[in-house]
Amino acid sequence: MDSITGLAPSGSLGSGYNIEAFKRGLSLNPHFIGQDAGSTDMGPYYHGTGRTFLPRATYKHDLAIMLKAARAAKIPLLLGSMLTSGCDSTLELGLEIIREIAKEEGLSFRMAAIQSEIPKAELKRRMAQAPLESIGPEGELTDEIIDRCGPVCAQMGTEPFMRALEAGAEVIVAGRACDDSIFAALPVLKGFDTGLALHCGKILECAGLSAIPYDLGEPMVGTVLRDGFVVEPGNAHHRCTTVSVAGHSLYERGDFEFQPGPGGLNDLSQTVFTQMDDRRVRVTGSRFVPDAQYKVKLEGAEQVGFRTIVMVGIRDPIMIRELDPLLEETKERAEQRFGLKANGIHLRFRAYGRDAVMGPLEPGGALPREIGLMVDAVAPTQELATGVAMYSRGHLQHASYPGILTTAGNMAYPFSPFGIPVGPAHRFSVYHLMPLKDACEIFPMTLEEVRN
Repeated sequence: MDSITGLAPSGSLGSGYNIEAFKRGLSLNPHFIGQDAGSTDMGPYYHGTGRTFLPRATYKHDLAIMLKAARAAKIPLLLGSMLTSGCDSTLELGLEIIREIAKEEGLSFRMAAIQSEIPKAELKRRMAQAPLESIGPEGELTDEIIDRCGPVCAQMGTEPFMRALEAGAEVIVAGRACDDSIFAALPVLKGFDTGLALHCGKILECAGLSAIPYDLGEPMVGTVLRDGFVVEPGNAHHRCTTVSVAGHSLYERGDFEFQPGPGGLNDLSQTVFTQMDDRRVRVTGSRFVPDAQYKVKLEGAEQVGFRTIVMVGIRDPIMIRELDPLLEETKERAEQRFGLKANGIHLRFRAYGRDAVMGPLEPGGALPREIGLMVDAVAPTQELATGVAMYSRGHLQHASYPGILTTAGNMAYPFSPFGIPVGPAHRFSVYHLMPLKDACEIFPMTLEEVRN
C-alpha cells in the first residue's frame, strides 16, 4: 500500500457539513472517515459539568450521515473526544446515539469504545508516586483539588486507536483524544511516517479551515504518502493553497516549528509546502521526535462559584479617557464593601473595543470612540455575584472623574434587568502532564458487536 486517504466531514461534530462535498470526498475512495467531536475550546464549564456543547439531535444528524457512508464503503469510522470533553458520560451518550442510528438503519458492525476518564483514586495514586507537571495552573495539584473537579480526562494519542483497529473495530468511539491522532492512527498502523501522518491529521481535524474560502463545515481529504502528504477540499469549488495549509499548521500553536502531543512533538522546522495544482497542496519534511518519557495531558475543571455579568456601552470620550483609574477605584470600593479577597470573590472588567481580548498585549493607539464594558463578578453564591456586579455598575454609573460634564447617562444598557446571572463558573485546575509506561495503559477499550 503506497498511500492512505482519510476524509474529515467537518471540523466540529454537530455543526453540520456540506453533504455534496462529503459525497465528492467519498468518491475519492478514502480508507477511513475521521471526526473530531470535542475540545477544550468551549471553556472549562463543559469539562467541569460533563455536559455536551451542542444538543443531542445535532450530533445524531451528523453521525447518521457519516456512519451510513462508512458502512456502505466498508471503511472504519474513527470518532474522538466524544462528545465535547470525552468523559465517560458523554462517551456513553455517543455510543447510545451510534447504537440508535444502527438500529434505525439496520446496520451491523464491530464497535470499540475507548475511555479517557481517569478514576480519581487512580489519579491520586499515580500523583503520589510522581508529581505531575503543570502546563497552566499555578501551585501544587492536590487531592483536594482533584476532588473538587468534575471528570478528569487524559488526552490519548494514536496508540489506543491503533489497538482498536488491530482488534477489527469498524467504528471507534473514543473519549478525549489529541485531534490529529484520530486521523494519524490508521496511516501509522500501516507503517507510514508518524510525523507526516500527524501533520496531515492536524490539517484534517478542522476540515475546511485549511482551504479557501475558510469554512469549518466543509469536508477535507488528506492522503498520506511514503514521503509526504497531499490535502484537498471536498468541495470542488474550494482550494488549498500553500498559505492556507501552512497557516493552519500554525493553528493553536505556541511555537511555529514544534507541536507537542502525546508521547513527543512534531518538528516542522524542515517542512516544505508545494502547490500541486489549483486545489491541492503537497507537504513534506515533517518529523516526529518521541519524548524520552511518554506523557499525556490531563484536563479537569472545578467550579469556583457563580457568575453574573453586566454589559454597558460607553461613548463619552472623557469617561473613556479616564476609564482605567475609574475601574481601579470601583474595584477598591467593591473590596471595601464586599471583602473580595477574603470571601473568594473575583471582579473583572473587560473593555471591548479597547483591550478586552488581548489585555496588556494590545498594541497602543488612539482611544476608541466607543467601548462595550463587561462587568464580570464571580462569587460563592449567585445572589452575591449579582450584588457585586450591580454595586460595581452603580458606582461606575455615577462616579466622578476628571473633566466630567454629566453626572448620569454616561453608560448605555442594552438589557433590562442590567444584571445577568450566568450560573456556575469553572476554571481548569487540572491541566498537567502525566507520565505513562505504556501509551494505552489508562485508556481501557471494550468491543461490542452491534447487530441489527
